[in-house]
Amino acid sequence: METGRDRRPEGDPRFTLRQLELFVAAAEHGSFAAAAQSAYVTPNAVSQAVTELEGVLGVVLAVRRRARGLTLTPAGTHLLDGARALLRQATDLRLSVGEGAGAPSGPVAVGCYSTLAPTLVPELWERLAQRYPDVDLTIEEGTTAELVEMLHAGRLDLLIAYEVALPPGLGSRPLFEAHPWVVLARDHPLAGQQAVDLRDLAEDPLVMFDLPPSGQNTLELLRRRGVRPRVAHRTTDFELVHSLVGRGMGYGIQFQRAEVEVSREGRPLAVLPITPAPDAEPVVVAWSERVPLTARASAVVEVAREFLSAPVG
Repeated sequence: METGRDRRPEGDPRFTLRQLELFVAAAEHGSFAAAAQSAYVTPNAVSQAVTELEGVLGVVLAVRRRARGLTLTPAGTHLLDGARALLRQATDLRLSVGEGAGAPSGPVAVGCYSTLAPTLVPELWERLAQRYPDVDLTIEEGTTAELVEMLHAGRLDLLIAYEVALPPGLGSRPLFEAHPWVVLARDHPLAGQQAVDLRDLAEDPLVMFDLPPSGQNTLELLRRRGVRPRVAHRTTDFELVHSLVGRGMGYGIQFQRAEVEVSREGRPLAVLPITPAPDAEPVVVAWSERVPLTARASAVVEVAREFLSAPVG
């Protein structure tokens, strides 16, 4: 006989947000012990939450290996993305109740393309703290592809990147246009010019910054100028480009003007505009069109557009 205690509303998923929280913690930390420490519970509580989820869903979510942590099954990997999104929506719902009565508050996760972060993140962080002190900003750095993946997985609210590499399905607002510059050692024969024609560097080796999409943008820029570059070295380390150029190993191309024209080793550099002037690369703040912006995320967009519209370079 069914009792009032046994009856559940139609469509009741029979699991709790707390179970999802502990499952996500276990998946991200790779073990029940580490997840328990982060969630301030016992390892047994985390294990029990995952086991209960498996019972409700009728699938195995993770393979447990003694002394080796746990590994998600395909079902667990699928649940992980959905659980993250659901937990974020639950947080948004809780915070939105208070947002209508006051200033925006709560967490906002922003991804920023790695080379843009040093000049954009400090300004954004400071200005946001001044205007909306109750908004809790966190920053993730990475390539555009990595940031887009995190955005679609619900781990980011916004991202800041070059528009050229963004896929369809994102809403965006422009921040500024980045212009390409040539980087030379200060004693290079062309370092004293006001601007450099890339064709004059056709015989010089190129030290290429190759963090997507910068490498492809550089090659396309040179192709349009009729230059087939002799690539001496590829790197995803911006500082290594400057160090190698400073030692005379070649020239570099970057899409931001360096405020301090010196390598990490202290060797002087010349950062010069390109002639004829190439097209600029728009930098935007973007978000998933599938997820409505919260009031606090909109506040970050507002501050970004106001204070990041004219950075160095």
